[in-house]
This record gives sequence, C-alpha cells and structure tokens, in this order.
Amino acid sequence: MKKITILFAALLICSVNAWSQKIKYEKSFEEAKIKSQKQNKPLAILIAMQPPVSVVNFLGGLANEDVASKFNNNFINYKIDFSPNGPDTSTSKIIRTYKVNTFPAFIFLDSKGGLMFKDFGNSTSSQKYLLMADKAIATSKEKSLVDFDEEYKNGTTSRLFLKEYILKRKSVGITTNELLIEKYADFLSVADLDDYQEVLFILQAGPLLDGKAYKLAYINRKIIDSIYKTEPLNEKVKFNNIIIGNNFTSAVNEKNTTRAYALSNFVRGTWSNNYKEGQKQSSLKMIQYYQAVKDTNNYLQQASYYYDQYYMNIGMDSIKKLDSAMVANRGKMIMGSSIARDTSISQNGQIVRVIREQKTVVTSGSGSSIANELNNAAWTFYLIGTKNTTYLTKALFWSKRSSELSPNIAAYYDTLAHLLYRLSFYAEAESTQEKAIEMAKQQNENTKQLQDELTKIKNKTL
Repeated sequence: MKKITILFAALLICSVNAWSQKIKYEKSFEEAKIKSQKQNKPLAILIAMQPPVSVVNFLGGLANEDVASKFNNNFINYKIDFSPNGPDTSTSKIIRTYKVNTFPAFIFLDSKGGLMFKDFGNSTSSQKYLLMADKAIATSKEKSLVDFDEEYKNGTTSRLFLKEYILKRKSVGITTNELLIEKYADFLSVADLDDYQEVLFILQAGPLLDGKAYKLAYINRKIIDSIYKTEPLNEKVKFNNIIIGNNFTSAVNEKNTTRAYALSNFVRGTWSNNYKEGQKQSSLKMIQYYQAVKDTNNYLQQASYYYDQYYMNIGMDSIKKLDSAMVANRGKMIMGSSIARDTSISQNGQIVRVIREQKTVVTSGSGSSIANELNNAAWTFYLIGTKNTTYLTKALFWSKRSSELSPNIAAYYDTLAHLLYRLSFYAEAESTQEKAIEMAKQQNENTKQLQDELTKIKNKTL
C-alpha cells in the first residue's frame, strides 16, 4: 500500500510538472489586453496553425520548460489557433490590424497596447523563443508607440520628435511613413542633404515620388549614387519596395493617375540592369492601378496587351524557363505586391495564398507563378462582367495556358468553365467544371462551391 501511495504521489508530481511547463493562455483577446494593462506586463499573441501529422510541428520549441517559464513569468499570453479553412472574423481583424502575413506568428504588444514587434514562430529550437522573449522584455521598457501616437495627435511635430516617431514606427514594421517624412523635410536645409545618413533616412521612410522629401533627397546625386552603390542589395530592395507600396496605395486612394505614372517610371528604373524586365514590371504596375481604381476600359486594354505580349507570344518551353527564372530570382525582385491576400494551410502542410474575391490558389510547392498570373487575369476579366467576345476569348486562352502549365490545380479549370459558360459554350463548361471537381477531390479539397457552380451551369443560372 505504501509503495502504491508513493507511486501515485510521484505520478501526481510529474503531472503537475508537465502542466507547469506549458504556456498559460488567456481565454479571449479582450481579457488578455485588460490583464496586460492591469499587471503592466507585455502581451504575447501567438497565431498558430496545427500542422498535419506528416509535417514537423512548427512550434516544438515552445514546449521547452525554460521557454514556458519565461513566457508565463514575463508576459500575458493569448493564443489563436488558425483553422486550415482560414481565419475567423476576430482572427482576421487581428491579422489585418497588425499586418501579419507569415504564419505561425508572434505579435508582441506593450502593456499600453502599443505594437513592439512581430516575429515568425517556426522553430523546434527553444533558443529562438528565448531570444524572442528577451527582445520583447527589453523593448517593453522603451517609450510606447501609443505615447508617440498621442503626442503626434496633440500637435508635437519637432524635427527630433518626427525622426524618433518614424524610427519607432519602422522598428515595429510600420512602413507607411510618407506623410511624416514630408513634415520632417520641412526642417531640412540644403547642407543636411549632403549627409549620407539623412538622405538614406528619407528613402527608408518611403516618400511620395512627387513630394518634397523625395525631391530634396535627389538634390545631391552623388549621395544618391553612393547609397545605391554602397547599401546591401536586401536594404535597397527593402526601401524600394516601401516607396512602391506607399506610392501605389496613395495613388489608388486619391485616384491620382499622375502619381501612378511616376510610380510606373520608378519601377522601371529599379531594373536598371534589365530594361526588358523593367518595362514589363512598369506596365504591370499601371495595370494593377487601373484595376484597383476600377478604370475598366484602361484595365482591359492594357491587360490584354500585357498578357498576350509577355506570356502568349512565346512557346511553352520558353514560359517554363521564364517561370523557373522568376522563382530563382524572386529574392531579387523589388516590385511591391498590391493584391491583398489571405493565408491558410493546405492538407499537405504547404502554405496556401488565397487571393481575395478570386477562387484561385497557389501553393508553395509545384505551382507555376506564370500560370497563377494568367489565371488571375482571366478570372478578373470574368469578374468584371465584360460581354466583349474579344476580351473573353483572350481570357479563355490565358486560362487554357494556365491549366497546361499547372494541370493539377482545380481552380484553374473552374476559371476556364466560367469563361466557356460566358461565351455560351455550355456543354464544354459543364465538362470542364466536372474536371475541376474531380481534380479537387484528388487534392482532398472541399468541393462544395465547385459543385454549386456546376449546378448553376447545368441550370444555365450562372
């Protein structure tokens, strides 16, 4: 009996120790924020995805006793389990608010709710999470972004404050500093523009191409040339992308076509060693602008020329080589993305990017980038609702080529079926949609939406 009692006690102790090694998470985001403020502790938000059995656990390092202890003692913790079918409404709000695009992810907030930094939480090593926690603890002792925001709202706009404010925003991953750098430029003298670091600071803030800050930065061409010769490639790519992103968003929001043309020229210039690619990306940026501002006529005209010119006037072998080159050089490309994306995890553990308002997907595996571009363009032509047979026929050929390049993606056949239906090829549309459903079943994808579309095709109600 005594041995049984001792054994039971030992098992109980082991059970308690195992429990204590786990990170303790709050039940809701609101509760976590309140607790963080009351206890004056930073808030650690984990957006996790449960990987399939065949995939190594993304977050194995979090099970380490030292990691759990550090997070429990120094943070209020909140965990979101990302569904394989995509985020729910509350999760989507957090993802949008903090602009998270890599999963699983950590978001660290100070006790005032100010963003401190974000990180990618994909590691079986405990060391990554211990260093992450140390960084968050150190950052929590700094001035909160909330305080900066409040001071700026109350009219603080000195040169020193604006510089510190921009640096703080940059440190937490906020790149939309184009209006702040315009205010900062008001304090600059001509002599300041002979300072390498001052000019670099302007470029890193992502200034408007038709704004004062950008024009001042280019007064001293020797400094500009020196920056582009001296800075590492990844740094140049980074601030060029920020400039592209800020100007694109601003041009779209204001429907400023002049700024969009300036951006198009800037994009061309960033490909100084490859004029052909620069011209291609410059044209694409204008197409994206016309699509974003819903200038349908210009979009249809320019997109028709673009996709025919770059992807339909060359053979399949050339396209496959181009696709491979795009993948190999992806890290060198500086063109900013202008299409919002949602992210989920597929059955085989690959990250899947789902383009909003479109039914197309591309996996990180064997999918073709060019096939995806062609399919997206074809689907956009369908969504626009054009009845112009010339445009629809072009889209049909793009769709067919996307399926030839990536024959195992159900969404591509779904696009093709819709275009066939729009062109009144009803029998072909029905058989193509059935092929899409069969393809989806082979990939273990949900077929309900595809089945619903097939019913509409059969009933001629699509």
